[in-house]
Amino acid sequence: MKIVIVDDERHVREAVRLLIDWESLGISEIHEAANGQEAAALIDSVRPAIVITDMMMPVQGGLDLLAWLQTHRPDIQKIVISGHDDFHLVRGTMQHGGQDYLLKPIDPEQLAGALRRAVARWSEQDQSRRQALARSMEINQLRPVMRDRIFSDLLGGGDSYGHAQLALQGEPVFRQSSACLVAVLDLGSASSEVAERYAHNRDLLYFTLTNIADEVLRQGSRGIACRNLRSEDEILIYFWIDANWAGGSDAAVQALLSEINDCCLLTLKCRFDFGIGIAQPFPKGAANSYQAAKAALRDRDLLAERAYYYRSDAAAVRASAAPRLEEYEESLRLAVLSGSDKQIRDAASRLFADLRRMPRISSEQFERWRTAFAEMLQRWRAAETASADGQQRSGHSPGDGSDEPPNPSDILPLDERGRLDLDRLETAFRDFLAAWSRRRAAASQQSQSAIPAVIRFIEQHYNKELTLQDIASQFYLSREYISRRFKQETGENLIDFLCRIRIDKAKLLLGNPLFKIAQVAEMVGYADEKYFSKVFKKLTGLSPNQFRKNNA
Repeated sequence: MKIVIVDDERHVREAVRLLIDWESLGISEIHEAANGQEAAALIDSVRPAIVITDMMMPVQGGLDLLAWLQTHRPDIQKIVISGHDDFHLVRGTMQHGGQDYLLKPIDPEQLAGALRRAVARWSEQDQSRRQALARSMEINQLRPVMRDRIFSDLLGGGDSYGHAQLALQGEPVFRQSSACLVAVLDLGSASSEVAERYAHNRDLLYFTLTNIADEVLRQGSRGIACRNLRSEDEILIYFWIDANWAGGSDAAVQALLSEINDCCLLTLKCRFDFGIGIAQPFPKGAANSYQAAKAALRDRDLLAERAYYYRSDAAAVRASAAPRLEEYEESLRLAVLSGSDKQIRDAASRLFADLRRMPRISSEQFERWRTAFAEMLQRWRAAETASADGQQRSGHSPGDGSDEPPNPSDILPLDERGRLDLDRLETAFRDFLAAWSRRRAAASQQSQSAIPAVIRFIEQHYNKELTLQDIASQFYLSREYISRRFKQETGENLIDFLCRIRIDKAKLLLGNPLFKIAQVAEMVGYADEKYFSKVFKKLTGLSPNQFRKNNA
């Protein structure tokens, strides 16, 4: 801590130095000035916590210095030592934030007491400043999440945009626009290399893609890009349509999307598919534009040469009979249980032979296949959990230590012309089932604890709807095992930990008076405002409203 002593008499400055045990007060630097003008320059340089000043000095007196401090450095603690018992000077001291007015000759006890009070006030204010800075930094980290939430919520047809403008005042993403066009970047169309590279770090992929798109859109304020929190595999692109940009035309929109895709190719060595909606009134029509873009993506013919840009006006619902995975599940399950690579190959070949007979496979049909495959695996995992009596299953093959191949439902293998490569998909499907069979046969009862990864997962996904079963499924663990193990390793119940993380984040968001309690609840993962309030009060002893008032 630093202090500046201001007095035109040198012997007074030396007396102040000698009268006080500065080390006991935590003051490590003492600086001196002979008048207010000299002191102002010194204060700007050394930035002290406390200033002790005389009142009557040449060039610039104490009252002028106090006025300058009140304007430029109001946080500094101010103590006056004067030889004049003058009401005008005392009143001026108080008006300009002076805390103590001491008379010469200096009383050591009075000066020491004044300094102790000044140090205590500075320390208290410094702690408050540090807390406010930390809080501000965390709020700024949450701002991108707020933006994603606001623009994702528009897709539900809600009317939250007006409040959103206030909540993120100053954000360049907000502008007055009478119409918008929503496009959707489909992360599921990524190359297998990109899908594998970011399989365990999806947030980094979202961050990279939104930054690429924003960089292109920022030129001329053409729109914004954000993560769609209502979908696991989408980046939303809002194009602003107004009188300043006749760019709502098909050619202008596709030109910008093409530029974004070129940047994706340069950065990620991969292009993506985009669904293009229709121009609609903003903000209320955003949901309609989004649905049109989704319809265009759903109707992509994956067996046709890849176009990358799909328009809603070209979308047509075309029904064609597709093999249902459920019809093949039993033969696939028995092949896995047999442990025979030949039986697995034969069972997979029968399914893919039927797929190859289809004249077209739409993206929507492929998504249904992915969903059916995920449900099939869930049933198999549930059966294994029951047979293992709740013991942990390893995510790797303990027999040979090799990594599990990519889940075939998570990739979209394409040939050199951008068409769905059924040969590669069949190979991935067969390899996955073979690896599953090997893991089942060689499953080990011993594996490293997954609890640190569980904690990271919760901290990254606290704002989503999470249940114990969701978390257990994410790590291929039984609910009983993960619940027991989490308590053993952390001393806290898993659900209690999740609630605590959510409430900590809620406390920060409640500091913004423009967010309603219901919005804060939803942003930290609670769909029910009343339940959120009940949990909040249980953990803090205050209702959200009381907490907000106490910390206003």
